[in-house]
Amino acid sequence: MASIDRGRARMLAGLANHRRIEIIRRLREQPLLCVDEVARLCKVSQPTAVEHVRRLHEVGLVKKQTKGRRVLLSATKRASAILRTADLLWEAGA
Repeated sequence: MASIDRGRARMLAGLANHRRIEIIRRLREQPLLCVDEVARLCKVSQPTAVEHVRRLHEVGLVKKQTKGRRVLLSATKRASAILRTADLLWEAGA
């Protein structure tokens, strides 16, 4: 059970950044964006977007799909569920 809890903590820590939360929100609205599109929509540099997407992918919150030379990104079901839960908790605390 301790290793499962460590995995859960790692997953939540991967989302614990306002930019990564914004990226997940964008990918829920517009699935199948490339990193350049994510960078433009979130108004961050391409290297910054790459790093945030890498973290999200490592913890299972973003899926990557290769289409030709492009890598397309989408939020996982887990990422969507976590974001919905965080929104509910935020609203309940007000």
